Amino acid sequence: MGVIDVHTHYLAEALVSAMEGRAELPRISGSGEGRVIEYGEGNVHALMPAMVDLERQERELEAADVDCALLTVNLPGVDWFGAADGAAVAREVNDELAELSRGEPERLAALAVLPMQAPTEAAAELERAVGLGLRGAMIYSNIAGEPIDPAGLTDLLDAAVALDVPLTIHPTYPLSAPTLDAYALIPTLGFLVDTTAAALRLILGGAYEGREQLKLVLCHAGSLLPQLVGRVDYEAERHGAHGLGALAGSALPSERIELLYADAVCASGHALRNTLELLGPDRVMFGSDYPFWEHQRTHDAVRAAELPAETVSRIRTENAERLFGPFAAA
Repeated sequence: MGVIDVHTHYLAEALVSAMEGRAELPRISGSGEGRVIEYGEGNVHALMPAMVDLERQERELEAADVDCALLTVNLPGVDWFGAADGAAVAREVNDELAELSRGEPERLAALAVLPMQAPTEAAAELERAVGLGLRGAMIYSNIAGEPIDPAGLTDLLDAAVALDVPLTIHPTYPLSAPTLDAYALIPTLGFLVDTTAAALRLILGGAYEGREQLKLVLCHAGSLLPQLVGRVDYEAERHGAHGLGALAGSALPSERIELLYADAVCASGHALRNTLELLGPDRVMFGSDYPFWEHQRTHDAVRAAELPAETVSRIRTENAERLFGPFAAA
C-alpha cells in the first residue's frame, strides 16, 4: 500500500530567482547557510537547504516509506509581490512545477501558487495551471497581511468548483504575530489561529453557499476546528444573523465545517482522532509538512491513533487519490 504525502514543501527555482538580488521585499538575502527569506515587515525565516534540493527531498521520501509527494510552494508564495510581478512569478513557478511533475509522474505531483493579491488573475492562473496538470492550488491564511475576504474571491472559488480541484489553506505569517512573538508561539499557535480564522471567514462569508462541491483542505489536521466546532455553532446561533454570516437558511457553521478536508499533520494520535471524529475517515490524508517536520511524525501519529486498517488505508492513500486524482506509484 503506497503512501501519498499531500503536505510537503518545495521552494521553486523560479521563486528563488525572483527573490534573489531584490532590494525590496520579498527577497532572499545573506549567503551560504546564512541565507534568509524576508517578506512583509520583519518577517524573516531561514532558507533551509532541503527547501530547494529536490533530489534530497526524494531520497528522504524513500527513506520515510512515502511513495508520492504533492509539492506545494512554502512561504512566502507570491502574495508579497506587486500584483503584476506576482502574477508573472506565479506563472513561472507553476510552469516549473508542471514540468517537474511531468518528469517524474510516478513520484511527484504539485499544487499551483496563485497571486492572491490580484483575485481575477488568481482565478485565471488556477485555470491555466490545472490545464498544465497541476492538481489544484495552495492559498495562504492571509494575503500579504490582509485577512481573507470571501467576497473578493468569488472568481477563484467559482473557478475551483468548475475545474473540480481543491484549494489548500496553509498558514503564513499570522495576523496575531505581535501578540505571540515569544516561546515559539507563532508556529505552535499563531499559524493555527490564522488558518482557523481564514477557514471560518470563508465558511461564514458564504464560500459554500451555491458551491456545495467546493473542496477546501485545511492544513494541520483541521487546525483548531476539531476543538472549536461546538463553540462556533453556539456563538453563531447566539449572535443570530451577525454570527451566521452568509449561511443559507437554518444551516449551522458545523454543517459547512464538515465539508472540509484535512491532512494528518499534528504529531498526536489523540489530535488525529479528534480530526477524524469531526470530518470522518474519508476526508483526512497523510501529510508531513516536510522539511519543517519529519515524515515519521505522521507515521507515528497514525499508529498512535490505533485506527482500523481500513481507515489507515484511506488516510495513507485512498483519500488523496479521491481528492487530487490518481498518483502513479500509489
